Amino acid sequence: MTNPSKKTVIVEKAFDAFYSGGFHATGVDALADDAGVSKRTLYKYFPTKEHLIEAVLDHYGATVRTYLIDAAAERSDDPRAQIMALFDIRRDLMLQQQFRGCLAQQAAQEYRDRHVGIEQVGEATVHYFEAHFIALCRQAKLKEPAHLGKHLHLIFQGAVAASQMRRDVTAFTTAKSIVRSLVA
Repeated sequence: MTNPSKKTVIVEKAFDAFYSGGFHATGVDALADDAGVSKRTLYKYFPTKEHLIEAVLDHYGATVRTYLIDAAAERSDDPRAQIMALFDIRRDLMLQQQFRGCLAQQAAQEYRDRHVGIEQVGEATVHYFEAHFIALCRQAKLKEPAHLGKHLHLIFQGAVAASQMRRDVTAFTTAKSIVRSLVA
């Protein structure tokens, strides 16, 4: 087994730091210390903190997409069941992550109108999930799949936001009840 590159270590450590401390509150000195590198090394790979945030969001997006979508597909071949499974899997992830919510959504909100690259990378992850819900609706041959998929995604994001704010996952139970009636 090979050791991860310094760049990978920096991204993974920054992911943890940004997720727990926020983007603006987490300084470059702390990021370098956490990764066990000098600031010079950090800046060698990421010329600005914003470049690092973009890399972290790419990492987050790829990780969460793979985790959620693969886990739902492993549970069932049926697209309706996969839709329902996404809510269960995300609920469980909220508990594991101590209610930290969606990092991409947080970044898009924190950097709205401040840094186009961060905003775009954050929004790309959010839009990816909307497209996935639409694709599942098409596979299930549900009526108006684009319209319904957007609604399901909105319900999904609402459950994530409510759970994060309340530090309680019961929003996923309510969301699943609504979704069940929409995909029946």
